[in-house]
Amino acid sequence: MSKKDKKIEIKIIDQKVSLENAMVDGYQLQIGKRTVGEIAELDDKFVVIKNGSAESFFKTLEQAVENIIENYNLNH
Repeated sequence: MSKKDKKIEIKIIDQKVSLENAMVDGYQLQIGKRTVGEIAELDDKFVVIKNGSAESFFKTLEQAVENIIENYNLNH
């Protein structure tokens, strides 16, 4: 018996995000209706935000999104 692959909808939404108590331009990553991460762009780098502070830095938006999805899959 084989399992069917589930289709999962992932959205990247332009939005203001909170980083160190300041609102900056960034992105919110949603899987279904749940917000799973936030990303801000600072000095040509992309910052993954966790609990209002910078967690990790990446050169591209794609790398930041991959990091959030990997962490989400490990924890859920």
